[in-house]
Amino acid sequence: METAAAASSSKGAALDDLLKHLVLRDDEKEDVMIAAEQVKEFKKEARWMAIAKVHTTRSFSAEALFGKMKAIWNLSREPNYREAGENLFIFQMHCLGDWKKVVHQGPWTFRGWAVLIEDYDGCVDPVKVAFGGMYTWAQIHGLPELYRKIPIVDNLSRKIGKTKEVQMSPKMLFEGNYVRLRVLIEVEKPQSRFVFLNIEGEGTKMLFVKYEKLPYFCRHCGLIGHDHEECGDGDWEEKDLQYGTWMLASRRTSVTQPDSRRPIIRERGRDRGRGNRPGRADGTFQSRKRSSQEADLDADEEDGETMTSPLKTTTGAADGMDSDTGVRRNLNFVDKNSSTDDIGGAGQVANAGGQIPGEVPPPPPAYIDPRERAKIRKTGDSKVDTNTVSENQLAPSAASLEEDRRAQ
Repeated sequence: METAAAASSSKGAALDDLLKHLVLRDDEKEDVMIAAEQVKEFKKEARWMAIAKVHTTRSFSAEALFGKMKAIWNLSREPNYREAGENLFIFQMHCLGDWKKVVHQGPWTFRGWAVLIEDYDGCVDPVKVAFGGMYTWAQIHGLPELYRKIPIVDNLSRKIGKTKEVQMSPKMLFEGNYVRLRVLIEVEKPQSRFVFLNIEGEGTKMLFVKYEKLPYFCRHCGLIGHDHEECGDGDWEEKDLQYGTWMLASRRTSVTQPDSRRPIIRERGRDRGRGNRPGRADGTFQSRKRSSQEADLDADEEDGETMTSPLKTTTGAADGMDSDTGVRRNLNFVDKNSSTDDIGGAGQVANAGGQIPGEVPPPPPAYIDPRERAKIRKTGDSKVDTNTVSENQLAPSAASLEEDRRAQ
């Protein structure tokens, strides 16, 4: 299967052979000069550039690639981009942070295919740019603690690929006991599945290699960029599939619980529920009120300080207990200056309006016109002849206080 790079190189070789037989005219040999100062300015403007290609033989839309990668990268400013050839794309970022994220982070994939990205200076022909591979995170499992040393891990990582970073004690986000490596995966070589550690006197140990993220790869030949059904005639038996998903690292399904012996430090505005009640670490809430047992109060002493209403029959009175003795007492709301007429025959206490509970309240006083009131104040007569008052005046009053003031 001829790749796009092989096709481009064959076209370039054919063009070189053609130029050997062509004779150039004098007007065609006239060139355009670019001063050295302009070259410096152009190089400053060409910084933060990168060139990319999708490692696949399938066709796709360039606009779909641009839109997908902009969403994945989520840069601070939208980059400039253009299509520079068959499956070749040039991006130019506007700051160093965006450029580092695009070129040095990853791995990046588009529809499951590997997106290969290289630094680009703008001078080299995009067709001649060599895409070596992509950096990804790999793991070496089963390394004994005794040999978990940086020199040993560095030598083991070189068996997988060019190493950029080593993490001896990584966060355990994946299953297993492993060391973490950021290595270069070459697209023209099969993926490494194992590395071997030869210990003198103990023998050879086979250590598994797993990858946190890989694009589409062939289960038969181990190369990325195509599936095993697209490799050769695609008709392979199960024993011929030497690679598989068992090479991919599995994320942990449960997170290690925090140590309960460590003190819980609450920050202001956190760990609070409704009503600004302080919350516990387990998500429950604790009320500010305390019971008598928590406050170390005696139940008898607490009951002794209880006061009852005179309109309610207490438990002690129903049982024949003396209400005048002990700490329990009844409240008496009878005014000392009130007469005996305010107390009913049954010993009931009149309320503030002079009414005994249970009796029908008297009707409201008759309405007196404000003009009549003014006449009474002028003459000094406090008696009003109710016969001279009309039926409308005896009706319930609908006049407001403002009308009384106006009449005065």
